[in-house]
Amino acid sequence: MTTTFSPTSSVRTSCRDLIRQSGSVSINIPALVKFSNEIAESIYSNQSLQVAEWDADGWHYTGKTYQRRQYQDDDLYELMRMERVALYILSMDAINFCFWPSSSSSAKNGLEYEHLAIALRKVAEIDDISDDRQDHADSGDSSTYVRAESSYALSPSNLATLTATKLQSLLQPHFPSSSECSVYELPEIDVRCRLLNELGTGLIDHHNGSALNMISKANQSADALVRIILETFPGFRDYVDRDSWTNKCDACDWDAAKSSTSVIHFYKRAQIAVADIWAALGRCSTSSQRCHFTDMKLITTFPDYRVPQILRQVGALQYTPELAAKVDNQEELDEGGVDEVEIRAGTVVAVEEMVEVAKKHLIDISETDSSKKTKNNLHKLLEDVSAVTIDWYLWQRGEKEDRLNLLGPHHRVRTTYY
Repeated sequence: MTTTFSPTSSVRTSCRDLIRQSGSVSINIPALVKFSNEIAESIYSNQSLQVAEWDADGWHYTGKTYQRRQYQDDDLYELMRMERVALYILSMDAINFCFWPSSSSSAKNGLEYEHLAIALRKVAEIDDISDDRQDHADSGDSSTYVRAESSYALSPSNLATLTATKLQSLLQPHFPSSSECSVYELPEIDVRCRLLNELGTGLIDHHNGSALNMISKANQSADALVRIILETFPGFRDYVDRDSWTNKCDACDWDAAKSSTSVIHFYKRAQIAVADIWAALGRCSTSSQRCHFTDMKLITTFPDYRVPQILRQVGALQYTPELAAKVDNQEELDEGGVDEVEIRAGTVVAVEEMVEVAKKHLIDISETDSSKKTKNNLHKLLEDVSAVTIDWYLWQRGEKEDRLNLLGPHHRVRTTYY
C-alpha cells in the first residue's frame, strides 16, 4: 500500500529528529516558556493575536482595482480576480528569497521584502483598468478552467516566456531610488526568472494554465496543496540530505527524498505560498471555499533568517560559541551545511513548542478569569494560535525591531529557499 507523502508531517518529524542530535543549536525551554507565556498574555489581553492582515500595509496585490466588469456573471468576475491574486502570490513566493547580496562591494543592498511585494503588485495592476476584452475562460466548467488574460503580466503564458531582461525592466522602476550608501536591486535575476518560467510552464503543463485549478485539486487541504506545489515546481523542493554531509555525495533525488530517513525537510516557500493564498483568499473570504483550507494547523513555521534571529534574541534558541561567532561576525554559512540546517530545524521545533505552551497558558489564564465573555472567546483564541500565526507575529515583530536596530545579526546564507 502506497503512503501519500505529507510534506508538513515530514518537516516536523525530520526537524525534531535532527534537533535531538544537534551539536550547534539548542532550545532553551525556560526562555521559550517565558516568551510564549508573554505572547499568550498579550493575546488574552487583546482578545486576539495582534498581527497585521495580509494586505493591511498595502504591499500586496488584492485585485480590488480589477475593473473588467464586462463579465456579467459576478461569480466569474470574482473567480478572475482570485486567479490573478493567486498568480501574484505564487509569483511572489517563487522569487521571495535572499535579498541581501549586492553587485556593489561598497554599498549595502537596501532591498527588503516589501519593496519586491510592492513592485510586483504594481506590475500586476498594470492592466487592471483595461477595457479590452480578452479570452478569459474555456467553455465548460469555467470555475475550474479560469485563466488570466494574456494582457496580465503574471499570466502563466507570460511567466513561461519571461526573460531576465524583461523581468528587470518590469520590477526595477518600482524599487526605491538608490542612496549614497545603499543600492536597491534584485540579486540573481537570472535565477529568479528561471523560477518564474518554471511556474508558468508548470501551470500550463499540469493545471490547464490555471492557479485556481491547481488549488482546487487540493480539496481544501493545505498539506495537499503544499504537496502539489512541490510535485509541480522543482524550485520549491527545499530539503537537505544528511548523507551528503558524511559521504560527500550529491543529495538524493526528489522521488527518493520523500521517503528517505536521512532527509531534512523544510519547504519554506511552498508552505508560505499556501499560507498566503489562505490569508488573501480563504481566511475571511465568503466568495469561495476552495482557498479555505481546513487543515492550516498542519503548516509549520517558515524557517528563514528573521524568525531564528528573534528567537535567539529572546534566548529561546541558543547557539554554540563557535556558531554564535559565525553569525555575529556575519560570516556566510554554507547552504545546506550543518550549521544552517540546524538553525532552521531548531526554528521549526521551537515554534511548535511555542504553540503548545501558548495554548496551555491561555487555558490557565481563562480558568482564573471570572469574565464569561472572555471565557466564551477562549475557543476562538485557541483556534487562532498556530505555527502560521505565531510565525507572522514573530516576523512582524522582528521587522519592527530590526528597523530600530534592536536585533543582533541574523545568519547569512546564499540560497534560493528563503
